[in-house]
Amino acid sequence: MDWTKPSQVTSLLGVLLSTVATVSTAEAQSYGRVGAVNQEATGTPPGGAMRKLTIGTNIAVKERVRTSALGSTQIQFPDQSAINLGANCDLVIDQFVYDPQAKSGAMVATVTKGALRFIGGQVSHNSGAEIRTPSASLGIRGGMVTVMVQVPQSIMQMIQQATGVTGGELVLSNFGQITVTNNVGSVTLQPGFATVLGGPNDPIPTPFRLPDAVLQLVMQLINSKPGQTGGVANIPTQGNVPDGYKFTVIQDPTSPPGTDPLGYISIFGAGNGAAKGVSQTNQAGSVSPPAPPVSPPPPPCGYC
Repeated sequence: MDWTKPSQVTSLLGVLLSTVATVSTAEAQSYGRVGAVNQEATGTPPGGAMRKLTIGTNIAVKERVRTSALGSTQIQFPDQSAINLGANCDLVIDQFVYDPQAKSGAMVATVTKGALRFIGGQVSHNSGAEIRTPSASLGIRGGMVTVMVQVPQSIMQMIQQATGVTGGELVLSNFGQITVTNNVGSVTLQPGFATVLGGPNDPIPTPFRLPDAVLQLVMQLINSKPGQTGGVANIPTQGNVPDGYKFTVIQDPTSPPGTDPLGYISIFGAGNGAAKGVSQTNQAGSVSPPAPPVSPPPPPCGYC
């Protein structure tokens, strides 16, 4: 399904509303779906029982999504945004509202454990999205952000040696404008810059660039493990994408993550092809970018 077409989104909502008598409330209020998954990954809808996630599973607002030590998953949304959860992640979709006609809405998610990457869609570009962590709130405007809660000690030691800063959470801006706010203050991250958070009442360090070695380790926590296929029996290749599996195939960029707006954004690792979600690969062309800066007026003739 092409989430970008309002008519198809409207049809989907019509189906959900017409079947409200035969499905649970959680299913009727679903606003996302699983685009890829490596087990184990589970979801617990509000008021419902925990279930195993598979490709195509609907994700309801207020649903709690968790992954195991080997698990990872991707949640796709109708506005073309996506959330990639790495291993040992714990996430709740607090809010998702999207008007396909206005291409605006609201999105809020809370992560309390693990690593994830959020890829912004129309909501992020036009209205702004928010990710909450134990230490801060991340305001995302037209962008892409990588978040790691409870950074492993080995990675934090590398960050400290390279930058002199330390903390418990890592926030990396991959694209767009990311504003990090806690009880002490606020810092805006430009693309390619990161910061670490010690806690909600600790000052936020000045943004810095991560060493390439750290970037690679961070990606390992989000990507699939060797031999994993994202829940597909036959790994998609160019020109061979299974029906109903809305993924395209592109080559992995050679530049490290953080320097390329489309770099390393899938949960798929190099070991199982370079499958990327349509919601991610179409960002550059199908999501309305922020307006470019206005060029300054020419100088007066006396200064020509």
